[in-house]
Formats: sequence, structure tokens, C-alpha cells
Amino acid sequence: MWRSALGMPLGIMGGNTAYAFPDASDDFIKIPGELLKPRNGLYSIQLTSELWETMFFDQVQLVAVDHPDSVNVFVPEQFSPPPFPGNKQFQVKQKYKPVSAIDSKGNDVLSFIAEKDDKYLSDFEQEKYQGVTEMHDLILDPGPVGKSKNLLLFLNGWIFPTDASINVALSQSSNLKVVRPCLQVINGKGEWETVIENIVFPMGKDKTVIADLSGKFLSGDHRIRIRTNMEIYWDYIFFSDNISNAPVISNVMNPVSADLHYRGFSGSYRKGGRYGPHWFDYSNVDKNKKWRDLSGNYTRYGDVLPLLTESDNKYVISNAGDETSIQFDSKVLPEVKNGWKRDFLIHSVGWIKDGDINTALGSTVLPLPFHGMKSYPPSENDIYPKDADNQKYMKEYNTRVVTQDDFKNAIKR
Repeated sequence: MWRSALGMPLGIMGGNTAYAFPDASDDFIKIPGELLKPRNGLYSIQLTSELWETMFFDQVQLVAVDHPDSVNVFVPEQFSPPPFPGNKQFQVKQKYKPVSAIDSKGNDVLSFIAEKDDKYLSDFEQEKYQGVTEMHDLILDPGPVGKSKNLLLFLNGWIFPTDASINVALSQSSNLKVVRPCLQVINGKGEWETVIENIVFPMGKDKTVIADLSGKFLSGDHRIRIRTNMEIYWDYIFFSDNISNAPVISNVMNPVSADLHYRGFSGSYRKGGRYGPHWFDYSNVDKNKKWRDLSGNYTRYGDVLPLLTESDNKYVISNAGDETSIQFDSKVLPEVKNGWKRDFLIHSVGWIKDGDINTALGSTVLPLPFHGMKSYPPSENDIYPKDADNQKYMKEYNTRVVTQDDFKNAIKR
């Protein structure tokens, strides 16, 4: 739920701090079909709270996407402002890897991005802050496919982000500014010219960014240059001009059970070595406290199914170390047709708020977010709905009081 970072400072504008937009994150994340199989007639997923965050899950669905096995389905898993892309699917029939990939120093880096293999492009030096690097370029030559009128660029990778405190530090100095990835092409003068100011960046780990290059070229030279100083590690990049119109059948499943409970924290490791993202090992669990909790009322443990079936401001408030076990009925799905395959999308709606000292209101669960609020921190008019239905929800579900005492006592031991 990267798009919903409540209270995240973005910078100082006109003497006032600007914060991330308050809209609920509405995300579709692809799960390859081979990674999710039914057991006893149920698809099961675990939503674990691993980080220094409070999560507000308003709705969770599983979408089965059936399509001919001659195509691959992708969705934009990139950080972007509203309006969010929603369930926008791209059917790719043919992938074309670049014929060349050159970094800022003229090195051939094609081998790093030619396959999805957890070998990440890391051809840059870091600056003084996490998430910020020296300015670096990636020049890609699409080859013959670059002449196509309709051309898409797919970039898979991960981002090591800044955080709230780093964003505040950056806003207090003019020496270092974050430059989001821009896309440039060669113009008629033989010079690089920006045609997409911000192609945005991966929404976390192992995410796909999709950029439309149709009509963007300004000369017969169809090389592109991606320029940024954000700490982004690309794993796999390809072009495609053969966007299929093959039939796709999507079946949306609401959960049939959902249980919230305490689990603890997964052990972490670097997936792909030194330059890979920190990944979580579900089989390795530490039940001890890890973060200073955001104080307030969380959802009580137990059955939370009624809170996840609609996007209605009645959500699961999950603390660090919590886990929500969610199941979907696989028997409602039709058989996969011969010559077809089935992938999945996890559709989630909600917000997150981290506990960084410079996150606005980052030490407490309150004030609660809600659909339609104009800002966060809330203005005097942005008040969680006080109708009887929502007040009943709060009294019935949000009864688990969490203070910072448990964490303080844990670190004393």
C-alpha cells in the first residue's frame, strides 16, 4: 500500500510542509499462477505486518485472471499519484530485450537486465542518505522493435526508499534533491530531450513499472535514456509492441474467512545478494517485539471477515507483528481451458502509516483515515464519519489497546 503513506513528508513548499496524498491505496499486485495453489479447496494468503507501521486494510480480494498461455499478463505496480491505474492489464505476446544497455560510464550492462534472475543493476554510488545516489543513466536501444508505432517499456526491479526523516533533511538543504526517473530520447538536433518527466518507480520489491513510448520518439534514433538519482535496482527490462487483444476472463473472489492474530516477525535475508532487496523468510519467526508501537486502539484479534469484503471505512487496523490469515474458495472458479493458464492479482484497498519521528502523527493510530478525506494530517473538516454504523464498528472491533509499554519493557530485558 505504498500509495497511501499517511503523513509522509515530501518537502517544504512555500514555507509549509507538503505531505503524501491521503487517498486510499488501491493496488493490484500480480501473483504468478504457479506460486498459488489451492489446498483443501481453498486459496490461502497471509498478510504479515513486518515493518514499523500501522496498516489499515479496508478490502482484500483475489482476482483469478485466465488467459491463453501464449500471452503474459502484467499490471502496473508502480508508485503513482491519483487517479490510480486500478485493474489495468497488459497482455504481452512477445517480449524484446534491448539490443544494448549502457550505463553512465559507458559500460555494457545488458547482462544485468536481460533476464529476471535476481541479478540487479547497481552501477551507481550512494549519496549520504539511504535512497539517494549519484545521478545515473541507463541507455537502452530497443533495436528493430523501436520502429513500431505502439511500443511499451516494462521494467522490473525494486527501490530502496528514503524515509520521513530523510525527506525532511533533504527539504532543509538545496545541496541534494531527489530526481525521479525521467525518460529521454534523441531529438532532431541529436540531443537528449525529456519526453516523460516521471516514469515513476517500483512500488516496493519485485514490482513492474510500465511506460508507454508510443509517439514519444523525436528522430530516427530510437534509443532511450532513463535518468535518476533514486536508489532503484532493475532486474529485468524488455520492450513489447505486440499487445494482444486475446480474451481474458477475470473472476473476482471475496474472502470466505479472515483471522487476525499475533505472529511475530519473519527473518530477513538479501534476495539476490548484496544488491538485492531484503526479503522475508516466513519459516523463520521471532515473536519478540521489534518496533516502538504506534499507540492507540487496534482491531481485536479473531474473525475479521466482515471488515475485508467492502471498501467502506471499516477496516482491519493491524500492528507490527500481526498477521491476517485470509482464505478464498477455489471451487467457485471454472476449470482452466485447454491452452490457457491462470494467474492471480491481489487487490487491496487501504492505508499505511509508519512510526518515523518525522511522520506526521506517526506515534499514534489516530486520527483514522477515511475515503474522501482531503488531507492527512487532517484538516478541521476531515473527520472520520460519525454515523451510527461506523461508530458501532469502532466499538465492536477496535478494542485492542496498544501502548509503548510492551516495547519499552522488552528492550529493558
